Amino acid sequence: MRHTFFGGVCPASHKNLTRKKPIAPLDVIPELVTIPLRASADEMAVPLVQPGDQVQVGQPIARVEKSGLTIHASLSGQVESVQDCPHPWGGLCPALVIRGDGKDTPWPERPAPLTADQVNLSTLLDRVNEAGIVGMGGGAHSTADKLRRAEGKITYIILNAAECEPYVSVDHRLLLEHADQLLLCTQVLSRCLRANRVAVVTLGDKLNAAEMIEKRVQLHSGTTKVYTLRTRYPLGSEKQIIQTVTGQELGQGSGPLDAGCLVLNVGTVYAISQALFEGKALTHRAVTISGGAVTRPRNLWVPIGTPLSHLLAECGQLKDGAAQLLSGGVMAGRPVEDLNTPVCKDTNCFIALSDEERKDGLETACIRCGKCAASCPMHLVPTFIVKALRQEDTAYLKKLHVEDCISCGCCSFVCPANIPLVELIHKAGEAIENGGVK
Repeated sequence: MRHTFFGGVCPASHKNLTRKKPIAPLDVIPELVTIPLRASADEMAVPLVQPGDQVQVGQPIARVEKSGLTIHASLSGQVESVQDCPHPWGGLCPALVIRGDGKDTPWPERPAPLTADQVNLSTLLDRVNEAGIVGMGGGAHSTADKLRRAEGKITYIILNAAECEPYVSVDHRLLLEHADQLLLCTQVLSRCLRANRVAVVTLGDKLNAAEMIEKRVQLHSGTTKVYTLRTRYPLGSEKQIIQTVTGQELGQGSGPLDAGCLVLNVGTVYAISQALFEGKALTHRAVTISGGAVTRPRNLWVPIGTPLSHLLAECGQLKDGAAQLLSGGVMAGRPVEDLNTPVCKDTNCFIALSDEERKDGLETACIRCGKCAASCPMHLVPTFIVKALRQEDTAYLKKLHVEDCISCGCCSFVCPANIPLVELIHKAGEAIENGGVK
């Protein structure tokens, strides 16, 4: 039985710009890559190489001390420097800069490929950690830790192919181009983690992918079920997709394991399959470059650390009148000010909006229409949060459950007064963490 969730919005889809375009390798290998040492939301990594060292594709170049999560070279060449660089999450971050030699030489010591029968829980966790895999749908937490916590505690593995951001199509393309590999990997995960069911969740705007998966499921496994749902944002968020599949609404402080679920993005599962069955580390990922200001929107297979300027060159540069650059999508993405901003492990898209596409307008007074509250999938009242923030009422702010915000952007999207609600709620959360509004 299919269920639903509270709130959400239905933004106009622009996936037609890239949905029929296969994921293609870069026409020109970048001359250099800038690989942030903060590649995970958990901790900063410590460099294992020094400027002047020669590296090869897939060679470990940094490691998080606590978890052992590894960062790898995505180009072969020489480590040029360790310096601060712009990060897609905002601000500056220390990064390793590698100047490529144009050869893309693979690291000869990478692990041997495994068959599905050779994978057990210990091997799975080791491979995933050594490959440096993090959540590639936006969370960027260590996937090995997520799998370790889930073992023996879950009923469902949910393959999240919802991809409800209006411009993004890389998960759609991964489903079409690598369906067999994705389903084989979910079977291995299900066996190792002792899950009873696998749910593949996609939306009605990906019917060709849903039909392909349905056919493959009949060949692969009877425990896998495909859910093709009505497009509604933010169905791809963990709590919303779990409620849609299982009917369980997760309350404050509860997580997927409380519902017996493990949610994994399509890109993450594909990276796990490459680590297990090909011995490859996470050095490349699929990225959508789209928007009305992009000359030739494309889906590209990109080395981690590739600067945005190089991706735009691969797409014919920007048209005249580009109004805004975003990393992560138009609903929940962040503005990009620097074209040297690199692709990180969780970067699924760069969007360049034209003047016509950009939602613009002067902020006016709240008219108390209630649209923000009606659209919030977490049952928050954004206008109350913003009022408390602007009045510096910390005591009231703490009662409004600001920590439950998932930064989906629904409130800002529907606000007729053009109030930047999601940005202000983010500031409110920071204010509470810092001890109060100042």
